[in-house]
Amino acid sequence: MYSAPFIFNYSQSEKTEILKRVPFGSGFNEAWLQQRLFENPQSLPLSEIDPAYQQICPLCTEMTTGSGPIDIVYVTPQGRIVIVETKLWRNPDARRKVVGQILDYAKELSRWTFSDLQREVSRRTGIKGNAPFKLISQRIDAVDEATFVDGVSKSLKRGDFMLLIAGDGIRQDAQGIVQFLQEAGHLRFILSLLEIAVYKHTEKEYFIIQPRILAKTKIIERTLEYSFNPELTEVDEKPDNPINDWRQTYKEFWTRFLDSLTLDDPDQPMANPAANGNAHFTLPPSGSVAWMNAFFDKRTREAGCYLCIANNSTWRWLYQELLEEKEEIEKELSQNIVWIEKSQMVQKSIVIEEGTWPPVNNERVSKFLAETVNSFINTFRHRLEKLSEN
Repeated sequence: MYSAPFIFNYSQSEKTEILKRVPFGSGFNEAWLQQRLFENPQSLPLSEIDPAYQQICPLCTEMTTGSGPIDIVYVTPQGRIVIVETKLWRNPDARRKVVGQILDYAKELSRWTFSDLQREVSRRTGIKGNAPFKLISQRIDAVDEATFVDGVSKSLKRGDFMLLIAGDGIRQDAQGIVQFLQEAGHLRFILSLLEIAVYKHTEKEYFIIQPRILAKTKIIERTLEYSFNPELTEVDEKPDNPINDWRQTYKEFWTRFLDSLTLDDPDQPMANPAANGNAHFTLPPSGSVAWMNAFFDKRTREAGCYLCIANNSTWRWLYQELLEEKEEIEKELSQNIVWIEKSQMVQKSIVIEEGTWPPVNNERVSKFLAETVNSFINTFRHRLEKLSEN
């Protein structure tokens, strides 16, 4: 919780006044917060997160990307990009969406060139020519254009960004939000959560905006590795069904499935639709340690879900702890599950004997997958979270 700040006045015998916190929703919305942060970049404690971000320049708001408009974009003199997503927490599902959204923005920008950035900033600001350089040179002296352009280009290529989620009510969600980081895959980035509080003078129309760092990551640079993947690529099995047809079929199915999927647990990160037979969900303590896949397996004509724990000496104990609760877990999952101890897996599936493969238009299969995904998350997520905390 924030402690209430106070002000005092020497001219009035050091009179002290406690400022009153103003809840968001009382005239303050996301657009208002977005504009205040955009106009006052110096208020963001970015150098406390990483000294390389001591100076930043606002480029634009609502910058168009293939993943949607980015709330705020800043840049440093060295060409590092800062992406800010402002969010007022209105419901538990918001945390999943905002983290997924900012990671999608980062993935999208990692495919951009400097020309792409220049074009979109020019569209938003109306500045012709090299708009990013013109904006930063107005605020910061002695910035060399060629060096700046080269720095931005390298940052975009590497996905070397700072991602900020700023808003109210983030504190209670901080731990859950950080677990979404495994969704980022190959990108190199820093992510931080900023809680914003607004205080008002008791008598005058003066406001204080207080950003505070809740959580920050180290620079993360890795590629996810999965030790089990039951869906083999169907190459050369049917000359008239090339791999691109299979990939498109799966991508369309998972897109529909995930769009309609409702989870009871609001902290669970949603999978991204993939062009293969798996939908990958990360679980605590991280996606490289524990994960769950909804899957199609053509070899056995099965569809289902499996939980997998990293099969190494560091995390073997975690699977053993789940085995200690085997009886209770089987009751929760209606007992129709298989424990594959050699691979540190728990699986539940059905066999689809009829119809063509994959059974992406089979309503019974879709219903089974939706129910099983939800029940697996309900059964395992809170257990894994509690075990990893201990």
